[in-house]
Amino acid sequence: MLTASGPKVLEFNCRFGDPETQALLPRLDTDLLEVLLAAALGEKLPTTVAWHKGAAVGVVMASRGYPASSSKGDAITGLEKARDAKE
Repeated sequence: MLTASGPKVLEFNCRFGDPETQALLPRLDTDLLEVLLAAALGEKLPTTVAWHKGAAVGVVMASRGYPASSSKGDAITGLEKARDAKE
């Protein structure tokens, strides 16, 4: 977020396991390897990153009690209904 005193980070999620990343990464048109390699080598990063046009949606299912104390063994149901609605 840009403020009068400069940019401020509110939240930083960049793990590739994050649902946001799973939804957005397929829209990336720039070669991810080139960006990550430049970052790892301390080289200059591209000034722009290209994205495919369109929207991205992620649906997350979490077990009862998440994130404090997730339960195990819960049945996941309704996937067929969601798939049928998509078609």
